[in-house]
Amino acid sequence: MAKMSNEVAVSPIVATLVLIVVAVIGAVAVGTIMGTFSTSVQKQANAQQAASASQTEILVDGSWLGVVAEQNIATDFEKINPGINVNVQGGGGAVGVESVAMGMADIGAVHSQNSSQNTIISSQNSNPTDSNYQNLYFMQVGGRGIVFIQDQSGVAVPNNVVSASDINTLYSNVAADGTEKGIANNFSVTTNVTVFQYPPGRFPNQAVFFWAGLPQYWNGGNSNAPNAVVEYLGPDMLLAVQAGSASHPAFGYIDDGLVFGGDSTSNTTVPGIKIVDVATGTGTYVPTQTNVKNALHDWEYGYAQDTTSGPNYPQALLGGNYLVTKALIPSAFTGNRVTTVGTSAASSEVIAFINFAKSPGEASAWNNGGMYSLYDFM
Repeated sequence: MAKMSNEVAVSPIVATLVLIVVAVIGAVAVGTIMGTFSTSVQKQANAQQAASASQTEILVDGSWLGVVAEQNIATDFEKINPGINVNVQGGGGAVGVESVAMGMADIGAVHSQNSSQNTIISSQNSNPTDSNYQNLYFMQVGGRGIVFIQDQSGVAVPNNVVSASDINTLYSNVAADGTEKGIANNFSVTTNVTVFQYPPGRFPNQAVFFWAGLPQYWNGGNSNAPNAVVEYLGPDMLLAVQAGSASHPAFGYIDDGLVFGGDSTSNTTVPGIKIVDVATGTGTYVPTQTNVKNALHDWEYGYAQDTTSGPNYPQALLGGNYLVTKALIPSAFTGNRVTTVGTSAASSEVIAFINFAKSPGEASAWNNGGMYSLYDFM
C-alpha cells in the first residue's frame, strides 16, 4: 500500500510537469502555426497589392453614340489582356478631343461628318496656339450613315420619302410638346406626328440639321419637350419610333445599321419601323446598306456624289469614326482621309487597344452598334 501511496503522491507532480511541457510545446506550436498563417496572409496581401499595382486602366471619353460599340470592343480586349481595364465614357466628340488635349483621357472617341464639320479640325481651329490641341494623333476606325425612320403605320410620311426642305420645315415648326400638327410637303397634314431628336450637339443632329439647312447645333422647338428628345444612344431612338402607331405616328433618324439589326449585309429592317427614302435634286436615294457603304467609300476618298458606283446615298448624311490620343508626330487629314498617320505619344497598351478596335475581328462590334468598320466600305 505504501508503494501505491507513493505513486499516488507523485502523480500530481508528474501531471503538473506534463501540463507545463504541453503548455510550452503548445505555445511554440501555436506560434509556429500563427507565424505560418501570418506569412501566408502577408504573401496573399502582397500578391493582391502586386496585382492591383499591375492593373492598367485605359480611359476612353467621347461620342455618346459610339459607346455601345466601344464597350463591346473593350470587353473583347480585356479578355485577351488580363490586367487591363478599359473604361468607356460618353460626353460628346468635342469632349473626347478636349479630354485628350487636357490629359484627362487616354483616348478620345470622335464621330465627325465632313471636313467642314470635322470635330477634330474644329477643335484644333478653335485652339490655334495651344500645342495640346495641335499635337494630336488620330486613326479612323470606321464610318456611319444616318437614315430617317417612321413607325410601321407609315402615317407620318405617307409616300415614305423626305427631302431636305421637308426636314427643315418639320424641325423648324415642331410644337413645344414635340408634335407637328401641320407638316407640309411629304408629311401628313391630318395627324399629329411626334418628332424625335437627340439632345443638342449629337452627331446625327449635326448631320441632319446641316443637310436640312439648319444650324448644326440647333436645339429645335422640342428642346423643352422631354417626350420628344430621346436619350444619348441610337437604341433609344429606335424604341421611341417603334412605339408609334397610326393614331400616334412617330418620326426620327438613326445610324442605319441599327435598323437592319446590326448585320452589315442585310437589308431587312427590324420590326416596327419603316426606313424612309431621301429625295434630292439629283434623284431619290434608297438607304440600303449597299448604297450607304458605296457612299461612304466615295466620301472617304473625296469622290463626288455617286462617282464610283452610281446613285448611292447623300454624303452629307455620312461620317467617320476616329480614335484620338496625344502625338509625338501629329496626324493630318486630306479631305476626309487620314493621310498623315503620325505617331502616338500614348502607352503601348493604349496603342494596342486602338489597333485592336480597327482590326477585322472587331468589325462586328461596330456593326452591332449600327456603324461600319473600315473593312465594310474601304
